[in-house]
Amino acid sequence: MAKFLSEEWIQLYKDEWNKNDKLVNDLKGFTASIKYFIEGKEDEAVELIVENGVAKSAGKADNKKYDFEMWATYDNWKILAKGEMGPKAAMLTKKLKFKGSMITAMKYMGPFEESLRMMGRVPTEW
Repeated sequence: MAKFLSEEWIQLYKDEWNKNDKLVNDLKGFTASIKYFIEGKEDEAVELIVENGVAKSAGKADNKKYDFEMWATYDNWKILAKGEMGPKAAMLTKKLKFKGSMITAMKYMGPFEESLRMMGRVPTEW
């Protein structure tokens, strides 16, 4: 078990991502740097680097520019990870905040939603 959005947690998430054949296949051609953090704790952000659908690296985020950034309150991340709210609903109600190319996000909406639902599969210490 790892503390949510810790460096240990994002490593487990990377492993979960790469075990998901459908996600990896659906994201062939998708390469991006993604930053995740709890609202108000951007200094504790973590990153996931994806190349052609495969999560290549994960760890502590730095001050570079990311292709995508996602953040929410701790409680909203928990609701999302536990599947109590879907990713689309979370974005539409601004419970999950997002920065990056909306065109790219829409193109990959299915895999994007799957990647967020997958957070619930990581053994998490809330």
